[in-house]
Amino acid sequence: MGDNLYWLWMSLKLGPANHTFTNLMTKVDSPYDLYRMDAEELATLTNDENTIQKLSDKRLKEAADIMDYCVLHSIGILTYADPKYPKRLKNLYDPPIVLYYRGKLPDIDYHLCIGVVGTRKMSEYGQHTAYRLAYELGGCGAVVVSGMALGIDGVATCAAIEAGGTVIAVLGCGVDRVYPKAHARLMDAVMQHGAVISEYPPGTEPFGYNFPVRNRIISGLCQGTVVVEADKHSGALITAEHAIVQGRQLFVLPGNVGEENTAGTNEYLRDGANIALGA
Repeated sequence: MGDNLYWLWMSLKLGPANHTFTNLMTKVDSPYDLYRMDAEELATLTNDENTIQKLSDKRLKEAADIMDYCVLHSIGILTYADPKYPKRLKNLYDPPIVLYYRGKLPDIDYHLCIGVVGTRKMSEYGQHTAYRLAYELGGCGAVVVSGMALGIDGVATCAAIEAGGTVIAVLGCGVDRVYPKAHARLMDAVMQHGAVISEYPPGTEPFGYNFPVRNRIISGLCQGTVVVEADKHSGALITAEHAIVQGRQLFVLPGNVGEENTAGTNEYLRDGANIALGA
């Protein structure tokens, strides 16, 4: 628990998707080494003044309070140094420093993980296909990963659970927050058949700017991501972009030409994404 305190301290100071984190960790053995350094010593590791200023703040109360809260509410803490930390996330340019989770976290490194994401405003075709794909994926042993959003994400998560599969929902808020509110029962089911995870500390509200940052974890956990339906402005396409940058396989469900719901996904097919025809 002592080491976790300094991991939490560093995650709070540097924030989500920090680009200096992995470089810093090549120069020290642990966050405690950074904690012991003053500003002058930190300047030998990085020339980023903002990072130096943040890591010069040695207050531990917030990190200690989070640790106490997690113990009290059965929230797991998975740090970058933990042996169970997913190797696929470690390879990211901006990996989460800490992951919080509730439920039963599967051993991600030994599973096929497939992200299934899409629009909130799904068509009947999108709903039916997302359900079928996720049901078959869950039934054959793949871990289905989503953002637990309304629409395609929620349908896919439900389908995988109903198939007896394992699911992971990556949240853009604390794991002690239910978002969207309509998915309170679904969140309970996810924790029975997998886990909800987040890099945001417990208590973090679902601010809109959290979700594009969160999306890199959905694709990062997975060998492949399926986008079922998405218009040109859908957040699901942010996940698709992350998958491409991360070197993951991207699959897209073909849709009718001229329909708003499939304008974004059809463009990805035109540009070379894999076509998704079945699980």
